[in-house]
Amino acid sequence: MSDTLSLISRWVDENRDHCIDFFQQIINIPSPSGEEHQVAEHIASKMNEYGYNTAKVDKLGDVMGTIKGTGGGRSFLLNGHIDHVPVGDMVDPYSGKLMDGAAFGDKGKVLYGRAACDMKGAVAAMVLAGRALNELGIKLKGDYRVTGVALEEVGGAGTKSTIVDSQFLADVVLIGEATNMELALGHRGSIKFDVIVHGRSCHASAPERGINALYKAMKMITKIKEELAPSLPVHPVFGKASLVVTQIEVSPEASNVVPETCHFVIDCRNHPDFTDHHLYEALNKIITDLKQTDPEFTATVIPGTIINERRFNGFYTDPEKTPVVDEAVKAITEAYRVPEKKIWTFATDGRIYAHLGIPVIGFGPGEEKYAHTQMDHVRIDDFIGTIKVYAWLACQICGVA
Repeated sequence: MSDTLSLISRWVDENRDHCIDFFQQIINIPSPSGEEHQVAEHIASKMNEYGYNTAKVDKLGDVMGTIKGTGGGRSFLLNGHIDHVPVGDMVDPYSGKLMDGAAFGDKGKVLYGRAACDMKGAVAAMVLAGRALNELGIKLKGDYRVTGVALEEVGGAGTKSTIVDSQFLADVVLIGEATNMELALGHRGSIKFDVIVHGRSCHASAPERGINALYKAMKMITKIKEELAPSLPVHPVFGKASLVVTQIEVSPEASNVVPETCHFVIDCRNHPDFTDHHLYEALNKIITDLKQTDPEFTATVIPGTIINERRFNGFYTDPEKTPVVDEAVKAITEAYRVPEKKIWTFATDGRIYAHLGIPVIGFGPGEEKYAHTQMDHVRIDDFIGTIKVYAWLACQICGVA
């Protein structure tokens, strides 16, 4: 272990309680999508306290902080979102309490609360890694940049704003979404399609006079579930494409009327071998097949995007083409443990940077399976390890002056 890494590791261990306290502070501040300003301002104040050269909050509630490098090194941007999904039935969601991990099948202490793993644990670690570098007097050649973005859970407007309005970019980007301390290199794409099934309304007392659009939609949904979904192709990198019906509604919404339309939404996680074009064609084939056996069946597929056979909005950072992957593996191994390479199952803001041609890697505490659940938590040892990894990664990517 290098002297610099030893210094980082010792500082984090000695400041363990302070680090946990900061994590708890930002869990304590509610920040559902669209209400991020309070937590963003708190993070910005801490960045100033921790010696960041600049720290600001934009109009959307994105917080951005920079530790300026001396020059001659690559810049490194760490991105994490500070908004979260609704708390639902979660108990004490903003407590940030320390618990015995046995409640979740984990060893040691965990920190519990809404957004712990998705993803304030990573954001706290990003900010604290910068504090460690400053307090240890470690001067980087390249800029160290941290952004806690708003509105990620509802489309990614925050990250887009930091890029377009603030030009907050870097040579290498790390996304802190939960990876269970492994190295993520990408994820599948995401497609949303709407289907409108048509019928004919009538009084519910005489259903034979109408055509029940809900019953017709059930036929199509059954085919999607039992025939289309199981047959989706497997990609050697991204794995199997998936799709599921997530929402359904009828019109008119009256308990005594046979519905004349039924609208349902499909969420598809795709890969380059199964594009939006392929999904569009597959859905229309189901409609054609149903019409052959049921002349009254009629439906319209409404793609969420312009059909483009080449379109794919996921991303993959290929280790064979991107040297930063090997650099990350080495740094994570030295600071924590040997990481496995993986693909996220969900989409991240990493796709936005990747589509600009910037190398993107992913590393963060917490497990994907706990995101958006009542068991949202992060193991404390992993949180502490993440601070060390981020600080050491910065030294490797930016260079030490």
